[in-house]
Amino acid sequence: MIGEPRFRQERLGQQHDRASFTCTREATLERYLTDPGRAARENKRNVSAVYVLLDTTQGDRIAGYFTISNTTLIPALVPVDVAKKLPRYDSWGAVKLGRMARHDEYAGLGPGSILIVRAFSVALSVAEQSGSLALVVDAKNETLAAWYVNQGFRPLPESPLTLFITNAQMAAYVKALTSAGEP
Repeated sequence: MIGEPRFRQERLGQQHDRASFTCTREATLERYLTDPGRAARENKRNVSAVYVLLDTTQGDRIAGYFTISNTTLIPALVPVDVAKKLPRYDSWGAVKLGRMARHDEYAGLGPGSILIVRAFSVALSVAEQSGSLALVVDAKNETLAAWYVNQGFRPLPESPLTLFITNAQMAAYVKALTSAGEP
């Protein structure tokens, strides 16, 4: 898996030290994980699946995390070139990347890229099990939206901070990085 052996991904559990996680660029993302029960509670109740990226060289410190849940895409909101290739339904199943953050101490060291590839892998696994056509994210701001565009996402025409990437694009992205031996 991309990022190994240094980084390992696990579903959030009681054994993970959430209190030491810092993300000062986006305090709400830090609070979500470090709150004494919020992320753990949502994970346990399957409101969202919370995955942590652990740094095995630092005693399994949480280097970052992301959350995944289910959502739908409305055909009228999707770019025409994508929508015309799909069946005519009122909505299509998709996977939602709800939150994603990296620890401050890992800025510029790769966990952001590793997290997105790991989220792609989980989304593709969900698609195999339940049927979904894309991963959707609501960017917090235009800077983050631009970062997601650099990862292959496309904005919805009517809502530029809501972006999506198709399963085929995610699979190609993961394959390209895996073949190159990165990140």
